[in-house]
Amino acid sequence: MRTPHRLALTALVAVLALAGCSGDARTDDSAPATASPSSSPSPPPASQPPSPPPPSATTETLTPTPTSTPTSSTTPTPPPDPVMPALHSQTYEQARAELARAGVSTARLKPGAQHKDVTVPRDHDGWYICDTSPRPGAPVTAATTVTVRLARDFSDCTTSFNGYLHQENDPAHTP
Repeated sequence: MRTPHRLALTALVAVLALAGCSGDARTDDSAPATASPSSSPSPPPASQPPSPPPPSATTETLTPTPTSTPTSSTTPTPPPDPVMPALHSQTYEQARAELARAGVSTARLKPGAQHKDVTVPRDHDGWYICDTSPRPGAPVTAATTVTVRLARDFSDCTTSFNGYLHQENDPAHTP
């Protein structure tokens, strides 16, 4: 039961602070002037809560000022860059569809082989994504090229002999 009183008091203090910050020196003409210019104003007694501001001051502080409202001449902020989706273990065809759903242009998609001794054929839609650049979660700007490293079988993604799929193709290999 005590919380609503504190909330009301806090709201009242906030309204009074906003009314005081408006820069206008407004007075309530309906209240009689009792202080003379030579006497200093006395603070209100501590036992009495502060009186609420006049209704005109309350409604005036709640109306927005023209400078704080946006105008139609401001340019809207551009949408954020799309984020690189996780494509690992998907086929090239699935990855193209996923990039399109994420808002990334598939024209920027560049396929490459995961291994040095493998050539990616023209029809590589069924090949699997082993690695991507940029990494998943990274922003993809308009100038970013999305490179995917492909392997014919998904199990080939983890097989590598110094970058070669077949050990006998590795120049460092000695039989």
